[in-house]
Amino acid sequence: MVMDERGDHMTQDRMQGDEAGAAVQGPAQNLDQEYEVRMARMEIASVPGHLAELRRAADQSGVRIICMNAVMMAGKRHAEEAIRQALRAEIEGSMTARSLEMEVLLYASGQRQTSIAMGFGLHEGAMLAWIGMVPPSEEAWRMIGDLITPCRDESEIPAGRSPALQKLYSITDEEIGTVGRERIADLVIERTALLNILK
Repeated sequence: MVMDERGDHMTQDRMQGDEAGAAVQGPAQNLDQEYEVRMARMEIASVPGHLAELRRAADQSGVRIICMNAVMMAGKRHAEEAIRQALRAEIEGSMTARSLEMEVLLYASGQRQTSIAMGFGLHEGAMLAWIGMVPPSEEAWRMIGDLITPCRDESEIPAGRSPALQKLYSITDEEIGTVGRERIADLVIERTALLNILK
């Protein structure tokens, strides 16, 4: 288990399809309207239990729900890009993972190893998360209302998170000096997009 900024994570590969607690539907066909991302806080006593509740709501409403650990992410644009890349891979039949949910976490982490990507999912205790929903559904958001506490999206990445992001994505001080710390999200997204090349 990994704690603090990285959070606890599930280590069993068989949990790949359950990382976001969602039902698997058919491939999305339109990347411009097939997902929505919102920020929320969660209090998680049991990751499997929380995932089961999310999965139940997803099954009933016909969506897939992906939860990403926000403290390991470079903002909403990073979360959205991970979903877009995963959806594209699903449509093209080029996914590395067995489920869209795990594929999103692979793109979020910029890694091919599921053991690393799982750290970008849920962990026990209080956490801040980006919640992705494919496709968007107000009914589904209402159904998971007891599992999440919606909050205002971060307008910018907290300054204190930058060192952790640099370490996670191997971003050098020289790169930061060149583009400016306010553009760290661009550098992170650039790193995660390289997963397409590594496949």
